[in-house]
Amino acid sequence: MKKFILSLAIAVFATVAINAQVATKEKKVKQTTVQQKSMEQQKQEKQKAEKERIAKQQQSNEQANNPNAPVIEFDKTVHDYGTIEQNADGNCVFTFKNTGKEPLILTNVRAS
Repeated sequence: MKKFILSLAIAVFATVAINAQVATKEKKVKQTTVQQKSMEQQKQEKQKAEKERIAKQQQSNEQANNPNAPVIEFDKTVHDYGTIEQNADGNCVFTFKNTGKEPLILTNVRAS
């Protein structure tokens, strides 16, 4: 009877040990897969950013080489308010003109 119980205990221990090893191996495989996906995603994001940078650079080069490109000229680029009294009007108007031959398109215009 003692031999049977000892054999059964060894069999149970071996089964638990094997299952633990398999679970650990599966966990490592999942972690490796997640890390690989993360690295691949980062690589794709870097490639996308590089492509966008190159596209902007090419667009900039094309605009620089285009003799008809729009050209913006301001009458002034800095305004010195000096000393402003409390509750005074702090408005200032900057006028500009398109001296190029193509239309000037302003997007995302914001005051600072």
